[in-house]
Amino acid sequence: MSLSSQATFSSLGLTKTDIESLLVLLYKLAKYNKSSFPFTEYEYNYNYNYVPPLALTGATSLPIIQVELPIQELPSLKWVLLVAQKLTLILVNDALSKFSGFFENGISYGLDNDAQSNSLSLNIKVQSLEDIEQRIKDAESKQDLEEIALNLASITQDITEQLVAADPSNVVSCDPGEISAFEEQLQEIDEQFELYQIGVNSGNIGFSSPSELEDSITDLLSSAVKKIIKSNAKLLELENTQPLPIEVEFSTQVSAIEPSLEDYNKLFIKIPLPEISARFQEDLVFAYMQVAGPNPLMLQKVSEQEQPLQITNEQYQQIIGTSDSLEVAKKEGRLYKADYSKLKNMENGSFPNKQKYIYSPLALFTVPPFGSSSHSLIPVAIQCQPQDPVFTPLNGDNWTIAKSIVQMADSNYHELVSHLGRTHLFIEPFAIATKRRLPASHHLRILLEPHFEGTILINYGAHKILIALGREVDAILASTIESDRQLTVEAAQDYLHHFNDLIFPQILASRGVNNTSQLPEYPYRDDGLLIWNAIHKWVRAYLSSYYTHEQQILADQKLQNWAKELISEQGGRLQNFGEDISGTIKTLDYLIDAVSTIIFIASAQHAAVNFPQSQLMTYAPAFPLAVYSPAPTNPDQPGDFMRMLPPLDQAKTQLKLTYLLGSVYYTQLGQYSNSYFKSKPELSSALLAFQNELKGIEQEINQKNSKRIMPYKFLLPSQIPQSINI
Repeated sequence: MSLSSQATFSSLGLTKTDIESLLVLLYKLAKYNKSSFPFTEYEYNYNYNYVPPLALTGATSLPIIQVELPIQELPSLKWVLLVAQKLTLILVNDALSKFSGFFENGISYGLDNDAQSNSLSLNIKVQSLEDIEQRIKDAESKQDLEEIALNLASITQDITEQLVAADPSNVVSCDPGEISAFEEQLQEIDEQFELYQIGVNSGNIGFSSPSELEDSITDLLSSAVKKIIKSNAKLLELENTQPLPIEVEFSTQVSAIEPSLEDYNKLFIKIPLPEISARFQEDLVFAYMQVAGPNPLMLQKVSEQEQPLQITNEQYQQIIGTSDSLEVAKKEGRLYKADYSKLKNMENGSFPNKQKYIYSPLALFTVPPFGSSSHSLIPVAIQCQPQDPVFTPLNGDNWTIAKSIVQMADSNYHELVSHLGRTHLFIEPFAIATKRRLPASHHLRILLEPHFEGTILINYGAHKILIALGREVDAILASTIESDRQLTVEAAQDYLHHFNDLIFPQILASRGVNNTSQLPEYPYRDDGLLIWNAIHKWVRAYLSSYYTHEQQILADQKLQNWAKELISEQGGRLQNFGEDISGTIKTLDYLIDAVSTIIFIASAQHAAVNFPQSQLMTYAPAFPLAVYSPAPTNPDQPGDFMRMLPPLDQAKTQLKLTYLLGSVYYTQLGQYSNSYFKSKPELSSALLAFQNELKGIEQEINQKNSKRIMPYKFLLPSQIPQSINI
């Protein structure tokens, strides 16, 4: 039962069959990591057919694993274990949804003392499962990973056995044939690996030597990973069995026809219920998401000439108070808008089985007058679609629905534009050109390569899986997959064709949000500038040690070839890159800005839009990825907020997907390997200064968070990976 490339990657979704395929893939990636293959670099080529016409990586399909990637892009064992740990937690959360309340805090709900004891025992084991994440991150050797993998396997196996045994209805059973088929796949992988190793050892395959394979997976580690995978398969079986009888059932199926917010809350058993679940309907929290949410990139200052929404000064003062006026707010630069007009041509989706609606709202916000006790952004008005009526906080239920439509639009814009298009797909051309045009010993490649780790693999999974027809993006986002892909391509091209406009402080200035007196509360801006400045100083110190005068930059032919490939139609297809039409890099200042921009987007910018997925966007009522009834068009007719929300099964898929994508932290900004810059020891002091500055920024952000509406943790340096690797 061999898996083709298509079966391996296009079946990596979140249905039962899809998760089984993901488990098989993780096992393959554990056994066939890059140290297991012959030490020969596979060539990086451009492929414009994956997400046309963007430049992504094409390569010959790897043997056995059968993915079209260079060997160098296979993940480390540490990354595989981190993903396996998160996937295990997702499956435990799903399985426990059958027992919601039953295994909570040692409460047995009428069952005997043994059940109560089992409940406490299970909670302890699940806590151990959660705690093991940090041990994986801290592992420094293969032996450390081996010990952790064995521990993870034991914990997962114990949890699985306890859940299966605890099912009081005795409906939990594993189809022997189905499990046998799954285990058969794992067995075949083992057999293929043995044949492969025989070929390597006999010299019939590749050019590896024993020293080159010394970090490859051991039998003990292989056995541990297999136990994790097999336990996960059983958890999957448990989650997919019939719910418990009604007298002991506490799952969301009880009120699935007419769900309440409590039903959405019950989806969170061991995955934390986000703090925003208790506050998302507050106007101040809704506005705060514009400056500290998953997509804090939309806000623009309204110019004095604009009148973005038709509201009167009387309406404005009813909301804000008579001490302010619409015209004064506009004149003083305190009026802001969030414009989602890029979504206006998208089609309503209906996959998998229900009509969905996509809107392109326009929202208006204001900051209280100077001298007010509060400086928090306040929502004033929303228009769900051009030509539709304008709703304000005076409109009751329809205002609640209008806010939800803004959050839906924001979530779709976030996933397709700010996240996938303008971080993932934007960075890949730089990764390819760097690996193709700069030798491994070139100082720019040495600096950039850690910031590209994992990106090509993740992007390969994205175009094979997430944005493929009939997959998760198609299922849970509001529009059709064709519209989604088109918007993503346009978003990536917008950045790739305007590279020289992407310096972080310039982007803030272009939106008119850089003035802290006009917009005092903007955590993304304030924390982002701290990170940008630290990266910029580090890059300046690094590059200045190699280029002491401008002529050296012009004379560096490898650097210039890198730049020319980036703008070539046969290369990265960038525009507006370099200091003239040919893409030439002439000055140190330009090179520092360009490299800082690449590193910032690959690390901090991606962190800012990726990790809110697990801490905010798992909760569908606050961040619906689609709405399921039309927007209100009559201000006098109250709408039904609950009817607009995703059904519980869609909310559950959203929870699983956003949690998996937004919870794997691998590597940390500024923490290069100990010997990474050994070729130039004088860089040690500059690197230490960078690391110390990041520690100081961490303390500063933590102090600010104590005074914010909600803590903004997504740009804490300790929470920013070096690269896009999930």
